[in-house]
Amino acid sequence: MFDLSIITINYNNAAGLKQTVDSVVNQSNKNFEYIIIDGNSTDKSKRIIDSLEFENLKWISEEDSGIYNAMNKGIKMATGRYVLFLNSGDYLINETILNQVYFDLKDGVSFAGCNLIIDKNTKKEILKHPEKMSFSYLLRSTIYHPSTFIKKQMFDKYGLYNEENKVVSDWEFFLKTIGLNGESFQKINKELSVFNTNGISSNAMNAELIKREKETVLKRLLKSFNHDLLDKYVLDQLIHPSKRIEYLVTIEKSLFLRKITTFLLSIISRLVF
Repeated sequence: MFDLSIITINYNNAAGLKQTVDSVVNQSNKNFEYIIIDGNSTDKSKRIIDSLEFENLKWISEEDSGIYNAMNKGIKMATGRYVLFLNSGDYLINETILNQVYFDLKDGVSFAGCNLIIDKNTKKEILKHPEKMSFSYLLRSTIYHPSTFIKKQMFDKYGLYNEENKVVSDWEFFLKTIGLNGESFQKINKELSVFNTNGISSNAMNAELIKREKETVLKRLLKSFNHDLLDKYVLDQLIHPSKRIEYLVTIEKSLFLRKITTFLLSIISRLVF
């Protein structure tokens, strides 16, 4: 049994797959298994996989019914204590990073999230998880899949990814396990991987689909979410937060801004009343 199973999902993305597998198989510490789930690609993907010389490699190439169906296949094949999803086009930042990061994992933690680099061609952005994970954070955001170690027992305990969703099943899984059931989360403040922004859930054109699927998930997980007008407003703010909400969050985080805001509001209240 390995400590770690790295899982890559691929379909007709030979160039992205090459970048991903090179970053994985060239790690200095190779004490992990590597699982590749290919969706019966018709490009050069299978040739790339077949040419890999990596002792702990498992792979299949067959049609699937979607990204989460493919991810679930990988989970079922995994024997590691933890799994890390690094899908086609995503890659580890250097050849020693697994060795650096994996030893920071606290024994028995359910989820461990590292920093994720978003490569937007013209600029790079570093995403970091909060120091303390909360239900409210998970409602309006998510955990970064390509930089998060997930204890495999979580899937045994709570089930696999919901294959009815096209884009938000990872969000649903994190909301259910951490947000509603209090599974442990550890922040590791190190950059682990680079995220490919061409994925379906990162495409701005899918914003409406994400909203619909999140609404369905909330109805299923939160029985009191009845979709009255207030519920719809709250959902809209969670998924598409307005500038006003962003300003309020900024103010809440800053002691100085809170004091200034309180002072200004006190003056306004005297003028009005």
